[in-house]
Amino acid sequence: MSRYTHLFFDLDDTLWDFQANAYESLVDLFDQHQLNRYFTTFDQFYQLYTIRNNELWVLYGAGSVTKDFLSIERFSYPLQSVGVHNKSFARLLNADFLKNMTTKTQLIPHAQEVLEELCAQGYVMTIVSNGFRDVQYDKLRNSRLIPYFDTIVLSEEVGFMKPDARFFQYALDKNKVTAQKVLLVGDNYEADILGARRFGIDALYFDRNSKERIRQVQVIVNLKEIFTFL
Repeated sequence: MSRYTHLFFDLDDTLWDFQANAYESLVDLFDQHQLNRYFTTFDQFYQLYTIRNNELWVLYGAGSVTKDFLSIERFSYPLQSVGVHNKSFARLLNADFLKNMTTKTQLIPHAQEVLEELCAQGYVMTIVSNGFRDVQYDKLRNSRLIPYFDTIVLSEEVGFMKPDARFFQYALDKNKVTAQKVLLVGDNYEADILGARRFGIDALYFDRNSKERIRQVQVIVNLKEIFTFL
């Protein structure tokens, strides 16, 4: 019998395929706003956006930039790189990008069947995510994931982001459960795995692309492997 009664799941790139959905959304955005007027190819735009977006999320996680700055800057940067200095346009691109993205529903392979089986086995399940509140709820609704989860814990509502211990304390309090009864599954080593383990929560590192093998960390490359640890 499993020692765990509660399962905490990260959302982006753990259940909801952020990489695939974001890529598709950016393609839509490129066509929608005829960005080929400014960029030689979509790939040029995508590379500039991705590099800056990744940097900004690290800064946002550290509390160094605001949500609003991140939202505008990730599109201002590629535009400015090709000589377009228009923050209003960058804001519009961000709004349409988020609107496009929440309509995308591609999940990580086996996500739905795994969640169905875990529900059938009686686990209490919680989403734990650093994503923006409205966007995450729309993703969950449109991807039909909400029914699998008893609780949704988002950093924007908590006031603290993973790996902050206060985020995990909030999630435990919300579930009225102790850390020893929880297993967390996530794809971000620093925010999900180290954050949880520092707080006494066991964690599975979902590394589906086998980016890194880290000692003393339980790694899975397929969501079905969760059952091995339960």
